[in-house]
Amino acid sequence: MSSTKPPKALKPAERSRAAILAAAEDLFARRGYAVTRLEDVADAVGLTRPALFYHFRDKQTLYDAVLETAFGSLAKRLEEAMSPPGSITQRIERAAEAWVDGLQERPTLARLILRHVADAEEHPNQLIYRSSDRVLGMAWAMFEEGRKSGELKPLHNDPFHAASAAIGTSVFYVSALASLIPAGSFKPLAPEQLAAHKSDVVFTVRRVLGMSSSRRKMASKARPAGKAGSPPATKRRASGGD
Repeated sequence: MSSTKPPKALKPAERSRAAILAAAEDLFARRGYAVTRLEDVADAVGLTRPALFYHFRDKQTLYDAVLETAFGSLAKRLEEAMSPPGSITQRIERAAEAWVDGLQERPTLARLILRHVADAEEHPNQLIYRSSDRVLGMAWAMFEEGRKSGELKPLHNDPFHAASAAIGTSVFYVSALASLIPAGSFKPLAPEQLAAHKSDVVFTVRRVLGMSSSRRKMASKARPAGKAGSPPATKRRASGGD
């Protein structure tokens, strides 16, 4: 007999708080901090404004809780990806894949990032996630270790260009691309399209950080197999370096 216990049922107050956070996450992601009102959140979950205050004393407190909830699981995933075992290049690749997977599973994260930046004047000193310094510190340490070991031969002297390429591309891809192309002609969140996007992100990170050996392997895997009878020169080019 299995000893696994069923998940503990949430108490009414916990259910209400979870519903408020889910509704607020959706509204902050779609409308931004400045435009979203507490009345909108209360209406979305069928509560009065005073009832909402039982859980969150003001909009800033609610926004802080939304960011903590939304980005906490993503930060944990990134920390696990960047931690040993594995070489520096393997851990960086895992982190890039974990980043895309996180946005895939929770697309509101991408829109929250865009809205947070757009509303920066409302909260100029607020980090999007209070423990983001820890994640950045791990990334910087990997970057420095990789440069010293020779695993990385980056194009730039800091990891922020690689981070910008991965973060910026994925945030735009998940949150904005669909609105710029004819309806129905391309579905960015379809599994096969997301898989292609993840491959592109990892490839870009490899290139910017100078992970040459991994880049050659990826190019070899991505290149379609030649037809029977292909000239030997083609085979030599497919297996050669960049």
